[in-house]
Amino acid sequence: MRAQESRISVALVEDLGHYPHEVWDLGLDHLDMFTEDVIEELDTIAWAEGNYYPNHSTISARTGKHSWGASGSFSEILMQVSSNAGGGVAAVAVTAAIKSVYEKLKSRAHGDSWRSTPSTDQAIDIAKSRLHQHYDVAVDNLTVIRSDVDAESHRHDLEFSHEDGRKFGATVGAIKGIPSCTRVWAEGADLMPRRLPTPPDPGN
Repeated sequence: MRAQESRISVALVEDLGHYPHEVWDLGLDHLDMFTEDVIEELDTIAWAEGNYYPNHSTISARTGKHSWGASGSFSEILMQVSSNAGGGVAAVAVTAAIKSVYEKLKSRAHGDSWRSTPSTDQAIDIAKSRLHQHYDVAVDNLTVIRSDVDAESHRHDLEFSHEDGRKFGATVGAIKGIPSCTRVWAEGADLMPRRLPTPPDPGN
């Protein structure tokens, strides 16, 4: 399936039971690739550190159509790949691989989600939406503590504090020329285990 709207996310995790320490998101319009081909490109990120074996990773994909107003098809692809939160050469290699893959995907798209650098208020809303999506945080509990814009690089750098002591950050427009890319991260108060799904009520 070639989707009219595509959202690709790569989450860097220490293990699959905890929230990621960093997530890269890319939104594209009319990506001229089948979902299977996108997954094949993402697979290369797991080999970025040059080891004999790839890093642990999982990839899930969801595709569908919507007919609310303008009709269209969409795809959402999420990759989780193990990576050291402490940084170093390995983390640099993984980040470089993400950028390389995203630039390749962008070259196969006929448009992206935004046509220009968003305003600061728009960037904050985008960042909060991504933080809620990837970390299950209530946006009302996030307070902006830093907001910088680099007009030349078409990038907003934001930091948020949370009432539980954690700190979150976001870069909106993380790759020059690809304003539909965002990077979000979390630190402090230890990254919490993911919430387990609520089991269905057997009485219903």
